[in-house]
Amino acid sequence: MATCPFGTSRSRRYIPWLSISIPAAGWLIFGLYPSIATIFYSFTQYSGVPGTPLNVCGLCNYHNAFTKLLPDVGQSLKVTIIYVIGVTIGQNVVALLLALLLKRRGRLFTFYRALIFMPQIFSVAVVGAIFSLLLDPYSGPIEKVVHSVFGINSAFLGSSSAALPLVMAINVWMFTGYSMLIYIAGLRQIPSEVYEAASLDGAGRFRAFRHVTWPLLASSTTVNVFLTAMGTLGEYALILVLTNGNFGTRTLGMYMFTSAFGSATGQLGYGSMLAVLQFGLTLIIGGSLLYFLRRREVSL
Repeated sequence: MATCPFGTSRSRRYIPWLSISIPAAGWLIFGLYPSIATIFYSFTQYSGVPGTPLNVCGLCNYHNAFTKLLPDVGQSLKVTIIYVIGVTIGQNVVALLLALLLKRRGRLFTFYRALIFMPQIFSVAVVGAIFSLLLDPYSGPIEKVVHSVFGINSAFLGSSSAALPLVMAINVWMFTGYSMLIYIAGLRQIPSEVYEAASLDGAGRFRAFRHVTWPLLASSTTVNVFLTAMGTLGEYALILVLTNGNFGTRTLGMYMFTSAFGSATGQLGYGSMLAVLQFGLTLIIGGSLLYFLRRREVSL
């Protein structure tokens, strides 16, 4: 008589609970607990150094952030907003243009799509090292090209006027492939009969894009804009590698990181408070974006 490899029917009832217990435990340990700890530390003056006292101070960090440290918080918030808007618009425009060019099937188009997606698999450290060498103001190849063609010199990532746009451009280069694939998937869902009908009505390429392609890509646009904005709001790793937050590139996430871990006598309590503020900002912007993007989908 054959036996069930998973035991009796009574024991099999516990298999689903056992299956979710491991990821649930991981979420509790690495997700929920750190979040609660961050909120708690935001009410303390804890430095993060083992053995030092917590010094619970209530709302002191929040009070400092909105009084004597308001210029620092405001400047970081301003850079964050510029960074998010620039990267979100740039990444989606470039990704949509590439999707329109590479949506066709075929080995050559597959190769180009893979080539554009490749930066996505690189680590931030690798990307930062590559562009730090390319943009080196003394021996980098880009500096030599700019100097020979335009006759100008630039510090690039060491320039207060060029550092932020360059970091934004590198971010767009790194993650455009992912957005491009989402747009290609959306383009392939549009029936060819719709374009045939538009052609019979005398619509050219621009009018077909405006009245057919763009409205029918509403769901893909919602996904891409939302994911790009949410991912960029908490960005600090790429900035850390490229500029360490200097030369006008200190976003709120970078400010949080340097406050909490930027020195031997860090301010983990203040950094935790900035993390809570960043979470609130992400919640507000993310909720607003999702609301308006969903309304746009319905109205088109």
